[in-house]
Amino acid sequence: MRHMGWLLALLTAAGVCSGPQAGAQDQQRIQYFLLEETTVRGGMGGQFEAAQKDYCAAVVRGGAPACLVFSTATFGKSNLYWTLLPFSSFIHYDQGKYTDKGLTPEQAKELSARRTPAIESNKESAIALELDSSLAPTGANADYPLNVVTEYRLKPGMTNYFVGTVKKSLLPGAKKGGAAALEVFTTRMGESPERVLVVTRHEKFEELDGPDAVLAGMSRAERGNWEGMLATYMQHREMYVMRYRADISDDPRAAEKGK
Repeated sequence: MRHMGWLLALLTAAGVCSGPQAGAQDQQRIQYFLLEETTVRGGMGGQFEAAQKDYCAAVVRGGAPACLVFSTATFGKSNLYWTLLPFSSFIHYDQGKYTDKGLTPEQAKELSARRTPAIESNKESAIALELDSSLAPTGANADYPLNVVTEYRLKPGMTNYFVGTVKKSLLPGAKKGGAAALEVFTTRMGESPERVLVVTRHEKFEELDGPDAVLAGMSRAERGNWEGMLATYMQHREMYVMRYRADISDDPRAAEKGK
């Protein structure tokens, strides 16, 4: 229960659609990301990171708003990298890919030849940041590089209820407790729809020694409601820390703010 994650869950109890056919109202309350979860072969992290830095530059050149890279920070699966690419809607995939616009065929082939040998496995999914259930970060990614991720696997059909409980319990606690951010991501495609990521941001590991800002800000009733929901509807929970890698990411939005 401690340090319930930020980075990466769900719709509100009002029942937002969980598929790519979401309506206009849904579109206004979410932000889509392509999430690439990449496991790199042992000893090949340096090669992968050099190629990934060029990959991020290419996709941003091709029109991506940003290319955000995270890697395991002590606690979690070794050699794991996350790459998040924002996109506005699934129409984007009818219009081509960022890499197609940012690289010539020759450049794409050369980059693939550098990245592919370093990759042990790669999984892509579409996730949605649920704005109604999230607390926007108070600073840039580089200001809070440590992302405590709590990954929830729920019982079938329980995602909407879970997100509604986040909005009623965790979100008020995050605001009262002074959390830097509370970000909730639902899975829309490429993984289980019952997979929800809840992320909190931190500047230093030292912050994990103190009380959890989210739980500390919750009333006894809110905490009881939250714990009761977990006991009833959660199948599995896992926590790990992902570090934002400003050195290999490409985020023009941060550059514009002088970050």
